Amino acid sequence: MNDREVFESTLQRAADALHLPLQDHHLARLWRHFNLVVEANRSFNLTRITDPADAALKHYADSLTLLATPWVRRDVSLTLLDVGTGAGFPAVPLAVVCESWRITAIDGTGKKARFVAEAAADLGLVNLAARHIRAADLARQAGGRTSRSPVRQEPGEQFDLIVMRAVTQIAKGIEEVRSLLAPAGAVVFYKSGDLSDEELTAGTAQARRRGLTEVSIHTLQLPAPAGPLERRLVRYARQP
Repeated sequence: MNDREVFESTLQRAADALHLPLQDHHLARLWRHFNLVVEANRSFNLTRITDPADAALKHYADSLTLLATPWVRRDVSLTLLDVGTGAGFPAVPLAVVCESWRITAIDGTGKKARFVAEAAADLGLVNLAARHIRAADLARQAGGRTSRSPVRQEPGEQFDLIVMRAVTQIAKGIEEVRSLLAPAGAVVFYKSGDLSDEELTAGTAQARRRGLTEVSIHTLQLPAPAGPLERRLVRYARQP
C-alpha cells in the first residue's frame, strides 16, 4: 500500500473500533492535513510522529476518541476550545468530523497557531479559528457576555467544552481554564492509560474546589500492531 492507503486504512480501522463512521471526504481532508503537517515539519518542529500509520493512530484517531464517549454528540452544535493545539490536535480532526461545532484552537507558540489557521483555510474549515494566546492569558480576558457568533470566539466568551490533550497536569489545567467554562460547561483531559492515581486525585480535588462537581472517566482502546493503546478521557463539569 502507498502512504495514503496506509494512513486511511489505519484511521478507518481505529474509527471502526470506536464505532465512529468516517466518510471518504473526512478521510481525504485528514490526509490533506497530515501532508500539511509533514511539509511544515521540515521548517519547524510540529510533531515527532510523521509515519503515516503512527500519525493516523496516535494523532488523528486519538483526537477523535472524544466522540466515542457518552458526553458529546457530533451533530449537536457546541463551542469548543482546544488548549495547546500544536499542529491542530484534536481541533482539526474534530472540526472535520463535527461540522456543527464551532472550534477555537489556541497555542502559546505563534508558528503553531499560524499553521493551524492556514491549515483551516486550506481545508475549508469555516468552523475552526486559531489564535496565538495562552490559556492563562485568555482566561484573564474572560467575563462579560457569551457570544454565539458562527466562528470567531471574542475575548470574554466562554465555551461549552474545553479540551486539553497531553499539555499539562489535570489540576493545573483546571486552574487555567475554569473561568472560560460556560454554565454547565465541561473540561476534558486526554490522558494515556498510565494516568497516575496521584494526578487524578489532585485533579479531582482541584475540580471540586473550583465548582466542577461532575467527574467522569471514559477508558477505551485503539487497535495497534504492537497491542491496543489504552486512552483515558477525564471529564469535569459544572452543574447546570
